[in-house]
Amino acid sequence: MRLSFQAASAWPKHAADLSKIAPSVNEQQWQQWQQAGQLYYCVFNQRVVAYCVVESYSPQLTIRRFAVRDITRRRGVGLYMFQQLLQLSAQRQLSRLAFPASNQAATLSFYSHLGLNNQQVFEL
Repeated sequence: MRLSFQAASAWPKHAADLSKIAPSVNEQQWQQWQQAGQLYYCVFNQRVVAYCVVESYSPQLTIRRFAVRDITRRRGVGLYMFQQLLQLSAQRQLSRLAFPASNQAATLSFYSHLGLNNQQVFEL
């Protein structure tokens, strides 16, 4: 089965998977993001393995949340989601993709892997 990236259309179907990735997020917040068109996720074998929450403000797509399920990390899922977000930015005719600031070592390592090098904005 292939990894896919999609806008959340019916998050309750994947609520159990999402709660494993982000247990502190409540149902109301998931629903709000989905209704606002801000929630996207990666699905593999009919299971959500990663999600992100984005906002579009010209000229930038801003990532508010970006998380990969712990048991699927270091397998290319985060890179795939990043690539899909680049495509989404291009489709929306946006010129930048901004990641949230972080001081966590794993997050900074991922940003470095993406080529962000101590900045959180990726220019398209």
